[in-house]
Amino acid sequence: MAERVCIVSGGNSGIGFELCRGMAAAGFHVVMISRGAERGQPALDKLQAEFGDSIEMMLCDMSDITNITKLHTEFTAKFDRLDVLLNNAGAMWGHRGTTTQGHEMTFGVNHVGYFVMTQTFLPLLESTDGSRIINTASEAHKMARLKLGDLNREKSRYSQWRTYGNSKLCNILFTRELARKLDGTGTITHCFHPGVVKTRFGSGSSGIMRLFWPLGRPFMVNSKKGASTGLHLALSEDAATTTGEYWSRSKRNRGNRHARNDDNATRLWQLTEDMINE
Repeated sequence: MAERVCIVSGGNSGIGFELCRGMAAAGFHVVMISRGAERGQPALDKLQAEFGDSIEMMLCDMSDITNITKLHTEFTAKFDRLDVLLNNAGAMWGHRGTTTQGHEMTFGVNHVGYFVMTQTFLPLLESTDGSRIINTASEAHKMARLKLGDLNREKSRYSQWRTYGNSKLCNILFTRELARKLDGTGTITHCFHPGVVKTRFGSGSSGIMRLFWPLGRPFMVNSKKGASTGLHLALSEDAATTTGEYWSRSKRNRGNRHARNDDNATRLWQLTEDMINE
């Protein structure tokens, strides 16, 4: 039987690093996706010291979605299967910026990046028996005030927390709609809250958030614990019995009412498709 293969985006640090470690320990060949080699290579060296050539690195800066096509070309030149896609790359920016395609940066990387990555690799996932797509979301979705007519926040005052919360609500809605579209294919999808994790995540923030993040670190969980729910979803039989759900602490979680709005999930999908096809 061919070796099982997984992709972990944002795999060079924090939760992503521990997702790579956990998947390698479970016997997968892991492709760690890093935005650049400067931070990616030291992480790869550490992982290869533990797992050898069962982990490799490919580069992809998700702030330009054309890079995902290049990643797909590189990946499919080596592999004819994809068992697990872990969409984990993401961040929060203290000031409004835009991606190469002109999308607001937090929305563009955290949601559009997941969307395009999944769409690009979906044929390969669907051709691999028992494949899974796992998306890193967050309880921050409860801070969202998502306006589907202003996904790029061109009409709203920029708030780093609100914008981040919106992107995490998008992750949950995307997962729900993806599960509906995948019905009957054998590919399942889930998303999860990792907890508030001690990572570099808040380093790009500004204002009071920049002060809060280091002060709050003693109360945060470590990256290994943060990755545990994602690994449960990628590996457990329990997670294989359902699809399209939001999880926390390796248990199913309803999220708030906005996270369960299937009409908005369908609308978000169509709006995202329209945006990337412009």
